[in-house]
Formats: sequence, structure tokens, C-alpha cells
Amino acid sequence: MSFQPTIVGSGLIGWQFLQATKNQQVDAFNKSTLLNRDVEYFRDNIGSVKSAEELVNNRRLLSVALSAFGLEDQIDSKFLLKRVIEEGTGDDGLARKLSDGRYMALAGAFSFEPVLDAKTSDSNFVSSILEKYETNVLAKMERGLSDTGDSNTSYGNSVREQVKLSIAREGEAFKQGIGAVKSAEDLIKAPRFLLVALTAFGLEEKVGQKSLLKSVLEQGGKDPSALANILGDSRYEELASAFEFDRKPVSPMAAPGFADNILSDFRTHEFEVAVGNVDENLRFALNFERAIPQLAKNESSDNTKWYQVLGTTSLRKVFQSALGLPSGFSQIDLDKQLEVIKEKVDTRFGIKNFSDLTDPDIGARIIESFLLQSQVQSTLSTGAQQTALTMLQAIPRRSLF
Repeated sequence: MSFQPTIVGSGLIGWQFLQATKNQQVDAFNKSTLLNRDVEYFRDNIGSVKSAEELVNNRRLLSVALSAFGLEDQIDSKFLLKRVIEEGTGDDGLARKLSDGRYMALAGAFSFEPVLDAKTSDSNFVSSILEKYETNVLAKMERGLSDTGDSNTSYGNSVREQVKLSIAREGEAFKQGIGAVKSAEDLIKAPRFLLVALTAFGLEEKVGQKSLLKSVLEQGGKDPSALANILGDSRYEELASAFEFDRKPVSPMAAPGFADNILSDFRTHEFEVAVGNVDENLRFALNFERAIPQLAKNESSDNTKWYQVLGTTSLRKVFQSALGLPSGFSQIDLDKQLEVIKEKVDTRFGIKNFSDLTDPDIGARIIESFLLQSQVQSTLSTGAQQTALTMLQAIPRRSLF
């Protein structure tokens, strides 16, 4: 049995109840058996997909991928989706020519060009290297002070302070710059970083043997015949294994964290769909609450962001209702739509720049206005229908014979 959210009331009352119970309802939703079957299948299989064609031909994987971007209704548009993904987000790509920003997001997420995600970009890796570096530098310092009999002298304490400052300075430089080092050659050409790395493994005296170190790092530590494993010194093997410059490029879909990022968006979107099955306006509100701050953080121009709003049905509907714009608004010239919506959000909500929408208070006011306007329209529509029904019932029935 599929999960059905509990919604008490409608409009603003329903929204307030949903907000108050959202965490508990999301937790219950995420435990859904059907949902987790799709989640596990995607996580287990997406890494083996090598092309856009393979993705669009695997309906189960494609369903999850599209749902993560709110494009689940396009699952049968295989030719379109294949082009969007293959052509990417470049100026000539189909995704950029479409008026719906969801296609750009899809194209940006799925790239099938093999990439090498160097460990030097991993904060945990950097921290482990710097921890080893500090430990070895301090140990070497203490041995030196002990040999000279200065362990417990004021001179020794002064040396300790200077060494700690040096460790902090070199560590910060390493932390800030090592992410740009993607290969053994890059590291060899960065003597400051190389010295930190070698010191971390007790190899600082080898800093001048660049040819040897380059071979050690490039060959890695996995192959028994690799230079690091035949030198008879475990420090080389530890150095090579730590940096793993011998790793081969892999598909981005196989990279750690890729599936989890997509699945996080998938779960969020599917919860919104479940809410929409009970109250469509609450789904639009949830989508707005999530999507607008993300869009606001994009580096594109304000006009581009507003065009994306106008090209996304759910976002357009929230703004159009919140601002009291007529149903025929979408039929006028697109540039005129842009002009009107920018003027209206400024007048109604004080929004000068798109970035103002990252303010939670402004977002909450827009959602409240949308829900109230939608409820008013629903009430008016229901009242009109009831009036028409009453009038029809009041007309005397005439005999047909």
C-alpha cells in the first residue's frame, strides 16, 4: 500500500498542519517499501550506466532520475531526453534552448564523460595528511630537544611555540591549495605541498628525489610490482596508497555520493507528489518552498531566473495566483510577462532582486498569499456552480408530450 500524507483542512490551514507535521510524515514516507525498492535499485545500478541511451532505455532508472527533477511525466519522451542529456548544458545544447529549467538541471547532473575525482579534494583525506604531518613534525622536534638537553628549558618552550606556528601556517596553505593538485606531476611541481606530504610519511629527506617520487606516486600501491612495493620501505607504499594517483577515471554516475544526491531529490519530489494527490495546491507550495531558494542561488542573471519561473508550471502558478494575475497572463508576450511579474513582486512583496526570495519571511508570505487566493477562487467557483444549480432547479419542467 502506498503512503498517503495526512492533511487536515485545506488552503492555509492545511499548509500550517503540514508544516507542523512534515518531519514525521517525511520519515514515515521514507520507510515506504515501494519507495525503498526503487531507491535501492537506482543505487545498485546507476553506476554501471555508460551512456544517455542506456539510461533512457532503462525505464526503472529513468523514472527515478526524472522524478528527482520533477520531469516524471516526460518518461516516454526518450528522443528528447536522450538529446538533452547528450548535448549537456553548453550554449548549443537542447536543454538551454528549452524554456523549462528542469531540463538544464537534468543535463547538468548526468554527464557520461569519465572523470577522475582526485582524493586531494576530499576534506577527510586532507585532514588525515595534516594530522600525520603534525604528529611527525612534533615528534622530530621533541627528539631534537631531547638530544640537546633543551626539553625542559625556556629555549625548548620557545622552539615549541615557533614549530607549532609553522605547522599551522603550512597546514593552512596545504588545506587551501592541495585541491588543485590532481596528479603526481602536480604534486612534484608544488614543493611546499610535497614537503608536507613527505613529512606526513617520514620521507622528508627524499624531497630532492623527484624522479623516484613521481614514479612511486604514479604507480600507486595496489600492484605488487609497483615501485612503492619493491623498494623495501613501507613508507613509500603508504604514501602511494594514500594519494592513489594511479586511480583510473570513472563515470560520474559511479562516483561516491552521486546516487545519494539524486535519491535525496527523488524522495523529496515523490513526497511532494504524494501530498499533491491529497491537495494539489499544497504540492505547489512545497515545490515553491524548495525550488525557489535553489534557483536564487544560481549564478545566472535575474531575468534568466524569472524566465525559468515563467517556464516552470508549478512556480508560475504560485506567483500568478499570489499576485492575482488573470488566467490569460501566460498568453501574452513573454517579455511583457517578465516586465509585469517583476513589477508586481516589487509592489506586493518588496522584491527588488531575485536573491530577495531567499528570505524565508518573503517566501512564506508568497505561499500564504497563493493559498489564500487559491482558496478564494475555489470558493467563488463552488458558489457559482451552486448558484447555477439552484437556478436550473428553479426552472419548471415542461412535459415533452
